[in-house]
Formats: sequence, structure tokens, C-alpha cells
Amino acid sequence: MRIYVASGLENRERAAALIRHIEECGHSITYDWTKHGDVRNKGEDVMRATAANEVEGVKSAELLIVLLPGGKGTHTELGIALAANDRKRIWLWSNAPGVFGGGDATCVFYHHPSIEHLSCSFASLQEKLRDL
Repeated sequence: MRIYVASGLENRERAAALIRHIEECGHSITYDWTKHGDVRNKGEDVMRATAANEVEGVKSAELLIVLLPGGKGTHTELGIALAANDRKRIWLWSNAPGVFGGGDATCVFYHHPSIEHLSCSFASLQEKLRDL
């Protein structure tokens, strides 16, 4: 399965660990942003190329896994996946279940019918990937 992992820069290490696990399970990653991390101060050309690569990574994935918390880029990637309207699976993971409950901790788009909420440990998320 082709998978893209989206998350905030503060979750880079966790995202990188999940990417390694996904590959060990025999799946492919459509784009690994964790290899370069934050490019906001690397110049216009690098930011432009990174944006294009990340958009293509999301669009070409069969499964988008969003690790919360996420930043602006994470939420943009979630929007791209929702707008693609191509039966892409979307998993929204958090080990803090309150994020799915409503109020200030949530985002209305977390509740789109295309999204599957995963409120579990990181180890349980990894186990779910073994079962794909």
C-alpha cells in the first residue's frame, strides 16, 4: 500500500519512526518529509519544490496517516486528501482522545465522514499497520 504520513514538525521523530515501521511492513512511502524537516528558511526554490513534493505525496497515497498534533502544513495535507475525492483512506491518530470530542481541542474537518479516528497508543497504531 502507498502511504503518506503527515504531522507537525514537533512530531518529526515519531513520524520518522512510523515511516520506518511502514516500510518494514512492506508498504511504500509516497514522500518522506522527515528526511529534510523544516525548510521554511531554506529559500524560495526549496520551499516550492517541497510543497510540490508533499502535495504529490498526499495525492498519490492510498492511505494518509495524520499524527496529531499537527501544524499548518499537516492541516493543508489533510485538506488535500479530503479534496482529492478518490476514496483515499484517512486515519487521524491521537493518543489524546479529547481532540475528537469537540470544542477548542478539535477541528471540524476531523469529523469529515471520510476520516477514521484512531485514539490509541502509538504501539497500537503500529500494530494496525501490520494488519493492513
